[in-house]
Amino acid sequence: MDVLVLAAKSALAVMLLAAGGAKLADLDAFAGTVRLFIPRRIPSQIREDMAVGVALAELLIGALSLAIPTIRWLNPVVFALGCIFVAVSGIGYAFHRGRSCRCFGGLSRRKFDVPGIIRSVAIAALAAVAMLNVRPLAIHIDTAARILLLAAAALLAAASFTAAKALAVSRDAQPRLAPQ
Repeated sequence: MDVLVLAAKSALAVMLLAAGGAKLADLDAFAGTVRLFIPRRIPSQIREDMAVGVALAELLIGALSLAIPTIRWLNPVVFALGCIFVAVSGIGYAFHRGRSCRCFGGLSRRKFDVPGIIRSVAIAALAAVAMLNVRPLAIHIDTAARILLLAAAALLAAASFTAAKALAVSRDAQPRLAPQ
């Protein structure tokens, strides 16, 4: 059982790192998605800051969860985040159906749709599994390994950022067909 719980924690950590890195690569687009959920009376700068905050929170939570899986208070945080994903998917489907969710920045063209809700529920379920207790002996990570895991987290986030930027550039470079 420990292996399943740790696998769930690792998968969620990697997903958060990839999503956070990709969101940072195209903050304007992700801020557009955030604007869908924030009242217009909130200043634009605050909504953009919220987009940055979401991306950075995903990076921080993902890195901590990957490198220090013994932090127990982080498990409910990841579960709450999964529940927020479900709520955002449901609200997005109800009010912004068919619009891009930008949940993985420029790496994904996923939309607010039923499969998106199902994916979010699966993430929340995985986070629920990750909340189960693991025997302390099952997790022994020394300082050097933690440093390497943090380096791997940074590398993954940087790779996601770079891939999302490269996709954005290649999409911008593609010729647009003129309407006939």
